[in-house]
Amino acid sequence: MLRRLTAFFTAAVMACAASLTYSAEVIKHEVNVPPDILVLGDSIAAGYGLEGYSEDRYSCASYANLLHDQYDTELKEYGGCKLVNSSVVGDTSQQLLEHIKTGEYDADLADSDAVIISIGGNDILGLFLDFLMNDLGITPDTTMSDIMDKTKDIMGIAMDMKDLSDDMDKALKEFSGTLDDIIDTIKTKSDGEIIVQTLYDPLDNFTAAAIFQSMSKEKISKLNSIIKDHATDENGNERYMVADVYSEFSGHGKELTNINDFDIHPNKDGHALIASCIDKVIRTKKYTYEETVPDSSESGDKKKNAILITATAAGGLIVIIAAAALIRHRKKG
Repeated sequence: MLRRLTAFFTAAVMACAASLTYSAEVIKHEVNVPPDILVLGDSIAAGYGLEGYSEDRYSCASYANLLHDQYDTELKEYGGCKLVNSSVVGDTSQQLLEHIKTGEYDADLADSDAVIISIGGNDILGLFLDFLMNDLGITPDTTMSDIMDKTKDIMGIAMDMKDLSDDMDKALKEFSGTLDDIIDTIKTKSDGEIIVQTLYDPLDNFTAAAIFQSMSKEKISKLNSIIKDHATDENGNERYMVADVYSEFSGHGKELTNINDFDIHPNKDGHALIASCIDKVIRTKKYTYEETVPDSSESGDKKKNAILITATAAGGLIVIIAAAALIRHRKKG
């Protein structure tokens, strides 16, 4: 009998204690900017060429870091903003696709509210820079007089540029299919908004490379047309948003990049402008921040009753244990 009473009161204590464990409640807050950002792509997204740039990508005034700082302040009451920058210097669109398919970005993609992508520049500008440096021997130390001497052979330059143009067109055709694969794969791994930025033209007002400006404009315009055309599917449904960096930079490539040093990457002012361009696009959507708080659905009286019952049951258990000990002591006596 004593064992049954002990078991009963023990079960009562455990049951009542369990009643004091309340479930958590998730409250969703609608905000104007994404709490979790993932940046993918190339050296432009990494901030290459900026003062303070390092391989960790978080120590310079890149557009990714500028957006994070702005949103972190704006979302302060909701826990701030988290930025993961997984861009890789030198990556082409095919290399980005391979990274995504391996699964190395899966966890960050699953957590992301916005995925910002800068890709395509190395697909075509990489070919162009190779041509300048390897075929023409143009380096940051090359003077204007040197460039004039190197481009005197108009016929030879024209033939070389024809080959370059063909290589770029081939790269653009491949980029078209690869971009679709990138977006489709990301959509299987993330519910976040996808933002793809267009490519600016670093040569648009760089007179030292006037002979190449026409080709640069033509190929970059084709790349950007692909980015814009693929933003919707065949039914007109949005697949991703476009941040038109090209239009923002138009006519100011020399001032917003390091092209004077034969470096196509954006300078500090260029990154600030890219941040502003992406921010405008991001704010066309709403985002959700989830806050976990204790469930407040139970009344105060119910909680008090649970505490009282638990205390009573615990007290009864103590009395039983004490009585059992006394009985054993008397038997021994």
